[in-house]
Amino acid sequence: MLIGDDISLSPSNPSKLTPEEADAKLKEKRRIWNQLNSKRYGEKRRLGFVETQKEDMPPEHIRKIIKEHGDMSSKKYRNDKRVYLGALKFVPHAVFKLLENMPMPWEQVRDVKVLYHITGAITFVNEIPFVVEPIYMAQWGTMWIMMRREKRDRRHFKRMRFPPFDDEEPVLDYADNLMDVDPLEPIQLELDEEDDSCVYNWFYDHKPLLKTSMINGPSYKRWNLSLPIMATLHRLAGQLLSDLVDRNYFYLFDMPSFFTAKALNMCIPGGPKFEPLYHDTEKGDEEWNEFNDINKVITRSRLRTEGRIAFPYLYNNRPRKVKLCAYHTPMVMFIKTEDPDVPAFYYDPLINPISNTFRDRTVCDDDEDDFVLPNGVEPLLQDTQLYTDTTTDGISLLFAPRPFNMRSGKTRRAEDIPLVSEWFKEHCPTSHPVKVRVSYQKLLKCYVLNELHRRPPKAQKKKHLFRSLAGTKFFQSTELDWVEAGLQVCRQGYNMLNLLIHRKGLNYLHLDYNFNLKPVKTLTTKERKKSRFGNAFHLCREILRLTKLIVDANVQFRLGNVDAFQLADGLQYIFSHVGQLTGMYRYKYRLMRQIRMCKDLKHLIYYRFNTGPVGKGPGCGFWAPMWRVWLFFLRGIVPLLERWLGNLLGRQFEGRHSKGVAKTVTKQRVESHFDLELRSAVMHDIVDAMPEGTKQNKVKEIRCVVMVPQRGSHQQVHLPSSLPEHDFLKDFEPLGWMHTQPNELPQLSPQDVTSHARFLENNKQWDREKCIILTCSFTPGSCSLTSYKLTETGYEWGRLNKDSGSNPQGYLPTHYDKVQMLLSDRFLGFYMVPDNGPWNYNFMGVKHTESMKYSVKLGNPKEYYDNEHRPTHYLEFSNMEEDRDFSERDRDDCYA
Repeated sequence: MLIGDDISLSPSNPSKLTPEEADAKLKEKRRIWNQLNSKRYGEKRRLGFVETQKEDMPPEHIRKIIKEHGDMSSKKYRNDKRVYLGALKFVPHAVFKLLENMPMPWEQVRDVKVLYHITGAITFVNEIPFVVEPIYMAQWGTMWIMMRREKRDRRHFKRMRFPPFDDEEPVLDYADNLMDVDPLEPIQLELDEEDDSCVYNWFYDHKPLLKTSMINGPSYKRWNLSLPIMATLHRLAGQLLSDLVDRNYFYLFDMPSFFTAKALNMCIPGGPKFEPLYHDTEKGDEEWNEFNDINKVITRSRLRTEGRIAFPYLYNNRPRKVKLCAYHTPMVMFIKTEDPDVPAFYYDPLINPISNTFRDRTVCDDDEDDFVLPNGVEPLLQDTQLYTDTTTDGISLLFAPRPFNMRSGKTRRAEDIPLVSEWFKEHCPTSHPVKVRVSYQKLLKCYVLNELHRRPPKAQKKKHLFRSLAGTKFFQSTELDWVEAGLQVCRQGYNMLNLLIHRKGLNYLHLDYNFNLKPVKTLTTKERKKSRFGNAFHLCREILRLTKLIVDANVQFRLGNVDAFQLADGLQYIFSHVGQLTGMYRYKYRLMRQIRMCKDLKHLIYYRFNTGPVGKGPGCGFWAPMWRVWLFFLRGIVPLLERWLGNLLGRQFEGRHSKGVAKTVTKQRVESHFDLELRSAVMHDIVDAMPEGTKQNKVKEIRCVVMVPQRGSHQQVHLPSSLPEHDFLKDFEPLGWMHTQPNELPQLSPQDVTSHARFLENNKQWDREKCIILTCSFTPGSCSLTSYKLTETGYEWGRLNKDSGSNPQGYLPTHYDKVQMLLSDRFLGFYMVPDNGPWNYNFMGVKHTESMKYSVKLGNPKEYYDNEHRPTHYLEFSNMEEDRDFSERDRDDCYA
């Protein structure tokens, strides 16, 4: 006998479960199913594997590391130098991630996640700027409105100075200068609490709607917005969207038409022109037939280009690779309404109803009885409203362009969203000048070529660099302000390049804080040859120079020196004038494509921005389209530059493997200077033929250069108010002053015009017609001299000018004239230097005053970076002990 509990074998009736029990049972089933699936598709680990989770470090950790390492001149960190040099390979990637996560104009401060090396060698911004496409376009639409309004209302918009900080000013320390400074207000449109109530509370957040049901979760991958939100965003982004809803506007101006025109080697009026796709279309290859017989006279009109493209198989001899385009699409009767009080369905006066004037009339028979509906019959949908409050918005969204015709979608990276691409897909207005029409065509040509060469993406295995680096013991993560991360990348890049320069023993090359590489003296041929770096080094240096300009512009905004509108205008100027502000194109000439494309985008934007009450001049801060161009360039150049820098570092650490290869001896071209010598001889003959009185007025010889105590930069100069006095100078007259600059400019800068006018005003004994400004430009490997004199209008303008900016009001190229100059060896001049001190007070500015007394003596001036001119912190590099023992064991690191 079995004794036990009474167990019922009948199945339980699910209908007896309460709703709470049924819900709990479903949750349990869901939990078990998820658990099974996680095991099924989970990553297989080795038995006993324990996954360690790294916690974020406090920001003070990386700040302390960066501050202690400084410029790496301390002997304490001599073992970290190789780690810093090894990190140079990853600098382009760090710059790309930094610029990709730039703060937008509507953000005051942006905090980003960063991944940094424990020695402070490199800092990566470890974020992807995913955005919701309609929200992002609406935000930039409001920026367009605010920037036009600000430029219209502000009388004189002053553009910020470039470079924002002087060449010898070190990179600012974030903790000392920026941490406790409250930034100025960003650019934000004042939203209406009633009309914009759907977006009022979150519109300008960093990641809008992150913790709501409209976003899939913290990964920020998918979005699903309601109809009122989409309608509000569509209205706010209206400035960037096209008003064209009828596709018949694009007849023979769409993608199939452009493909056909390219295949037939034709050009649609206003469209792009390409190289011939086929080169075998010569008339001579045709055989004689009844259509081209010379004995027949056939009179026909020339076919138009539009007809040959619209019907390629009918009007072309050999149509190859052509596309058939739609001849006509159904007419769209939608008309956008501006008045919110108009009902959803109404007759717009633009659409004329068809009149019934010519309709056949029917004669009714009076004998028939009138038909009457029974009493119980009701019309269909009687209780349904004809339209609601959102019907008008829904109809407008139905005809809206992408992404506003979508209710849900995937988030995209900010740089992948084109804001202005629809503009150049339309016909360029005929009122625009030729340069703008050419820009439209060039942008359209690039777009058509990209579409033509588009291929479906190949499936590739994803490689996560930052994830693998974060898994090592050498990297930590934290969260920093974007400006602080940018300053760290600039300082780390400066240290790496400086260490590489000093490791090669090139102490006669000076890298300033704006990443200009200058010689500190006139180099010998051997020194010049030794100091040659490859394109990889210089391209990396120029990319860091561009990064420094962008970061410094944001630093000026955070310091309160410029407002948000000036910052946006400055960033737009930087991205549009990379070819002028940097020399990147010298080391990768294909980069001229990006420079020209930014110029075309500038034309496209300016001629839409500067319309109506908004005039020309600075003030357009719409920088996103140009920013995208340079991000795509960096994304493509990063793998190339990483390989080049890796080869450079390999040669530096291990040496070359081709030491035994014999070098080819070539004959020098001695004729290269014959043209200069011929010009010099002709000028000497002309001078000798002049009468003595004419020579005195026409020709001035520079016999002496006096180095007075001075301080300044290539933009501004400060000299003593008193002129030099000496017995050697009694028989001489002052001829002007000399100003050095790092790059050769196409014109005389407004600062030099102002300075020269002040000198002439303070020294009445100087002859304005004979006094010149001599600019000396020290470009790498060469030196160029140019002389100018002021015109009467230039003297008056410079004397009254108070604006020290780079683009002062009233400055004209007619303020100066170029003066002919001849370099001669017929006589030897001499230098005079201060008798009681140095001539260079740039590093001791507090000791220099305009009223200081000085005397001069005969002597050669010391170098700019002479020990007498340089403070102690400039001399630490020369005393730095170089780590020459390559056999010394290094620290285990992923960079080695």
